Amino acid sequence: MKERKTSGSTGQKQIIVACCLMLILVTCLTGLYIARKMEQQNMEAELAKNNEKISQDVEEAEPIQAVDSVILPEVKEDEVIDEAPQIQSKEDITENNDMDAEEEPKTEDVKAASVGGSAVSVEKEVVKPALQFAGELQWPVEGNVLMNYSMDQSIYFATLDQYKYNPAMIISAKAGDAVKAAAEGDIVEIREDAQTGLTVVMDIGDDYTLTYGQLQDLNFKEGAHLEAGDVIGAVAKPTKYYSLEGENLYFELMKNGSPDDPTEYLPQ
Repeated sequence: MKERKTSGSTGQKQIIVACCLMLILVTCLTGLYIARKMEQQNMEAELAKNNEKISQDVEEAEPIQAVDSVILPEVKEDEVIDEAPQIQSKEDITENNDMDAEEEPKTEDVKAASVGGSAVSVEKEVVKPALQFAGELQWPVEGNVLMNYSMDQSIYFATLDQYKYNPAMIISAKAGDAVKAAAEGDIVEIREDAQTGLTVVMDIGDDYTLTYGQLQDLNFKEGAHLEAGDVIGAVAKPTKYYSLEGENLYFELMKNGSPDDPTEYLPQ
């Protein structure tokens, strides 16, 4: 009997302990649920508060005003503004044309034009006056003529030891002598030639050109404008094609690409 009481008492204790543990577990789960619920409510309240604040900020912000017009920068007095074209009567146009015909044209180097609301200086292209050959040449160097221009019959070339036509004048000169422009003109070509050495070609107008050969120490470049008498350069040592003729200046006149006799234009 005593053993039965003991086993019964033990079973009751285990049931009580199990119930206590179950109660504790239920209590913990209930507390955890309540805590989660309260945290969720707090988060929702805070989010609603933030949304309300954002709405208030948007309402308090200044509305964007529509732009009615654009203010352009002021134009200074020294800027040129194109004025609207004015319609002239037929009588005014006729009168202005008559006045323009009587006046001599004027050349303007710079013209102010209004571009994009501001004045811009536009340089006009400077047109050089056309060269005109006066029909007279001056001697490019002082010296005797070693070989005359000869295109109607052949002459003897000592260095080459043969007879041939000569499209130029071969003028005796010393190395270093100044070579002057025989007429006003523009340098259109500078080249190194096997027969005439350093060679300069000048356009003197009216389809005439002058060629100077056997040169050195040039004072000008291609495109330069020279007046008659300007020093082009100096006489150089002759090339091997003129070694027996000695130091000289090769002087050639051409018209429309054909040789012409310089002696007809040089003072005698």
